[in-house]
Amino acid sequence: CERGARNVLAFGFALLDGARGGPPLAFTSSVRSYLPNTVTETLRGSGAWGLLLRRVGDDVLAHLLTCCALYVLVAPSCAYQVCGPPLYDLCVPAAVARPLGSPGHSPGTWKDLRPTRQAWKSGARRRRRGKSGSSPPLAKRPRRSVTPEPEQGTHRPSAQAHRGDSKPHAVTPARVAAESASWEGGPLGTRLTTAQPSQGPQGVPHQPAHPETKHFLYCSGGRERLRPSFLLSALPPSLTGARKLVETVFLGSAPWRAGASHRTRRLPARYWRMRPLFQELLGNHARCPYRALLRTHCPLRAQAPGEASSKQAHGGVGVCPLERPVAAPEENTDPRRLVRLLRQHSSPWQVYTFLRACLCRLVPPALWGSRHNQRRFLRNVKKFISLGKHAKLSPQELMWKMKVQDCAWLRGSPGAHSVPAAEHRRREGVLARLLCWLMGTYVVELLRSFFYVTETTFQKNRLFFYRKSVWSPLQTLGVRQHRTSVRLRELSAAEVRSQREARATLLTSRLRFLPKPGGLRPIVNMDYVAGARALCRDKKIQHLTSQVKTLFSVLNYERARHPRLLGASVLGMDDIHRAWHDFVLRVRAQDPAPRLYFVKVDVTGAYDALPQDRLAEVVANVLRPHENTYCLRRYAVVRRTAQGHVRRSFKRHVSTFADLPPYMRQFVERLQETTSLRDSVVVEQSYSLNEASSSLFQLFLSLVYNHVIRIGGKSYIQCQGIPQGSVLSTLLCSLCYGDMERRLFPGIQQDGLLLRLVDDFLLVTPHLKRAQAFLRTLVRGVPEYGCSANLQKTAVNFPVEDMALGSTAPLQLPAHCLFPWCGLLLDTQTLEVSCDYSSYARTSIRSSLTFSQGTRPGRSLRHKLFALLRLKCCALFLDLQVRVPCAGLPVRKNPAFFLRVISDTASRCYALLKARNTGMSLGAKGASGLFPSEAARWLCLQAFLLKLARHSGTYRCLLGALRAGHLCRQLPRATLAALEAAADPSLTADFKTILD
Repeated sequence: CERGARNVLAFGFALLDGARGGPPLAFTSSVRSYLPNTVTETLRGSGAWGLLLRRVGDDVLAHLLTCCALYVLVAPSCAYQVCGPPLYDLCVPAAVARPLGSPGHSPGTWKDLRPTRQAWKSGARRRRRGKSGSSPPLAKRPRRSVTPEPEQGTHRPSAQAHRGDSKPHAVTPARVAAESASWEGGPLGTRLTTAQPSQGPQGVPHQPAHPETKHFLYCSGGRERLRPSFLLSALPPSLTGARKLVETVFLGSAPWRAGASHRTRRLPARYWRMRPLFQELLGNHARCPYRALLRTHCPLRAQAPGEASSKQAHGGVGVCPLERPVAAPEENTDPRRLVRLLRQHSSPWQVYTFLRACLCRLVPPALWGSRHNQRRFLRNVKKFISLGKHAKLSPQELMWKMKVQDCAWLRGSPGAHSVPAAEHRRREGVLARLLCWLMGTYVVELLRSFFYVTETTFQKNRLFFYRKSVWSPLQTLGVRQHRTSVRLRELSAAEVRSQREARATLLTSRLRFLPKPGGLRPIVNMDYVAGARALCRDKKIQHLTSQVKTLFSVLNYERARHPRLLGASVLGMDDIHRAWHDFVLRVRAQDPAPRLYFVKVDVTGAYDALPQDRLAEVVANVLRPHENTYCLRRYAVVRRTAQGHVRRSFKRHVSTFADLPPYMRQFVERLQETTSLRDSVVVEQSYSLNEASSSLFQLFLSLVYNHVIRIGGKSYIQCQGIPQGSVLSTLLCSLCYGDMERRLFPGIQQDGLLLRLVDDFLLVTPHLKRAQAFLRTLVRGVPEYGCSANLQKTAVNFPVEDMALGSTAPLQLPAHCLFPWCGLLLDTQTLEVSCDYSSYARTSIRSSLTFSQGTRPGRSLRHKLFALLRLKCCALFLDLQVRVPCAGLPVRKNPAFFLRVISDTASRCYALLKARNTGMSLGAKGASGLFPSEAARWLCLQAFLLKLARHSGTYRCLLGALRAGHLCRQLPRATLAALEAAADPSLTADFKTILD
């Protein structure tokens, strides 16, 4: 602890802070324990480690525990870490992602970072070459490389960013909170070989090397204008401004801000000569009529009456006033107005023409170098805005087919002469920096400033571009509807002030909307914990986020212990498969098979309609406050994938004292028995034995009753329902509906099956009255649980005319049909399951499948397709006890299929014959003519008869039908004689030598 090094042995320990922390540990004077550390306890009481201490001595064992990473194997294939820096911290990227053209990066090569395994091996070789006990070598002078001149004017990022602080720092309580927050780790499956964003001079991040579509998504705002703080708008069109722009684009300097102090650096000669070009670029930006270009290329369908007067009302660069399509007073309440506004999105072609016009006015021709380079970049712009939601452009794609020699401004010195390979790569790096800045900063800023970009519920990952003057009234209508559905109460200024004074840490959500075919779907994103984006290091916020994860883990633990809590809820395809498999075998065992009645019910606004008081009662029955105490272990798992990458995942394990594995060996053994953990290293991060259910329940009440939603600068308290964006939402909804099922439908699963995926019910039962009663109950609604059926998404396979359900009747399907439910098609007679592809109707596969086309696009596509195949080939579709393999049916059980194939073969052969002899009359009435269709059919049937007769045991059921349809009586004698001569077996002796 005093050295400040991160060591697994030191987890849970810290230095005393004055009078706080209680007495020190035994044999120490300044160290306290704030969390148990089972690894330390194992070492303290282990006879094997005591024997090792007696054999090697204090100094050697202390060196092993402090300077080395030791692991203990746990049969059959895992291990846990005993000491040393945590393995998930040591597995840092092999190199930090440097900006293109920066020191240590070879421009133009674009090679991947080497695998972590190679980095470890090279590090081990370096350690073996060093002498043990010798002092660390002195820092070497930077090696000269083929990097561009920024090396002369920039500061290299300190290597301490990789190795940690060079000076030891004590582990204080302040650092304890920071470390405990870092123990939470990243998302599941974090890839260690992925480079992290590098830090430029003085800790300023460099420009992103990969322009991504996520950078311009969901940018709301009322005005269509460029931000005044945008770099091009903030810099004056002078040589001084051009110099600052060059430093920002090529040298990774901090973006220039008016009034801030900036250190002047000496520019290399190459960049000094660029200033006039970038001065011209700044002047072009100042004169660019962005508003006029936007109106020309992305016009509104309904012109605003006051639009003409607004043209001269606003001035300045890039300013475009809000052009609302003003509606008549009676139109404001017309529900069709929402649909009309939803259709007023700009097409990708319109957006591209706007961006093309802006780029052509902004970038001087000399900066492109040639028309070829300009066309190549514009093609990438068109590709960029046509990508899906989770896509990005790589530097390789931006530089593909760009002609570096056309750009005279890239030359290090004036004059034309031969260019060495190193100089050419340097120029490639400089040009790549410019292209990445144009695409990742300028184009992205235009999209953020003038458009609201979002995906929809019906077009997969395809992006839709709405002008902000269109999206603003859309958002207003959506907010109005959402405020009514969830009963939002606006917080007064006094309430907001009191919360700030009390420094209460509340979960604050942001509201956005997804377009639907006939409306808007509200999405409440609870990733925005109060200040989490801006103040991500705040201890209170990190602590609250950790508590929410703990609550989620405890609820999942109780759900696993008591499956009845969820009722008929299924949490995925595996749960559906288990329930459906047992039901199918039970039904098929009955003789005769009963008729089954299917009911599908979708709940209207499930999350928004849940009564908060009822939900609190349900969760109280699950957690049982003042009764339960939980043990929580946070741990990390490090494993190597089949592709050689190292992945880490951070997890939590909840237990009670009754089923607590006290030490790491027992814990890892249990994980291998109960989970799929194999060939992995487990690192314990923290261990808590006193997670009281009462405190967790109070946290839950705070999340439900004090949930704040930020809308347009105002704060609201949600008085009904729960937000959809929380990690708890699905589980809470399932618990609430599970309680409803136990009370209202206690015996409904007798001889039948009830499934529910969150809020989508499916009932399959042989009892018609039971199906009708279930449908009638949900259609009438269950107000105490906020459950009401949406008849537009409700379907049955039996008549419902006499049930008096109201004016709107559910969809009535035939008794034998493919019944749709949650992306599945269920055969109501055979109970087979197939995938429902109706959601792909009128969509492009391009919008549902995205993959990286940068480095090794073929490998990326292969991995993506294999992942998609694993996703689609779930057990429900491959279970041969559920699905009857039609392709494997014996011929005698499906003769009609084979006879139809033979008949279609004859028709296809004759169609090909006619296509090859256009203009000729081949056949006439009465099987006459040169070659009638009956002759082709006779030849085809004769061929199958000759072949299948050799396997009469298998195809006996087909031979009689083939002989009956031989058409011998319909053909003229001359034609039949010619056909028999053509089919003489002596002419086909070679076919007898062919093996089956």
